[in-house]
Amino acid sequence: MTYAVNLYFNEEAENYIMGIWRSLDSMEKGKCLTCYDGRPHITLAIYEDLDVELAKERLKSLVREIASFRLKFLQIGIFPHNKGAIFLAPNLTDELFKIHRIFHNLFKDYDGQGWDYYKPQAWYPHCTLSMETPTEAIPSVLAEVLKVFSPIDVTIRSIGIVSLDPINYLFEVELDKF
Repeated sequence: MTYAVNLYFNEEAENYIMGIWRSLDSMEKGKCLTCYDGRPHITLAIYEDLDVELAKERLKSLVREIASFRLKFLQIGIFPHNKGAIFLAPNLTDELFKIHRIFHNLFKDYDGQGWDYYKPQAWYPHCTLSMETPTEAIPSVLAEVLKVFSPIDVTIRSIGIVSLDPINYLFEVELDKF
């Protein structure tokens, strides 16, 4: 089973991003993120296998070192490949990289199992808006995003574990308030 460890946002930011998802879902030009019970997030790591109980304990220790923090989504980006992804890119803060670094130090024993895109020195933090977007549809999907997007402040308020395909939310722990 595949697992992701994600950072989650304040409710206002989640609702805003889910509104963008709904406008894109009506285009039917990529994977419907709301249809899969998706929730806006930034992924820290994805593993093909994970001891969930051990991971829960490690995340509980991580939140003792990190308080909630703010980001701003100012940019729209694209991962152009045969199943394109369009995303929001956050400003790259010390707090964001600190939580990623601490997380990966706590999960060093999983280094060989993690997806390459989320490893230290290779990570490009993002919040997906559209995925599995056919290459020829990317311009129209971007045009739709540009119609509704404006920069948004986000508070990272929790970290959690989900299993993928189908999405199943297994664990979530709040970060201390800043």
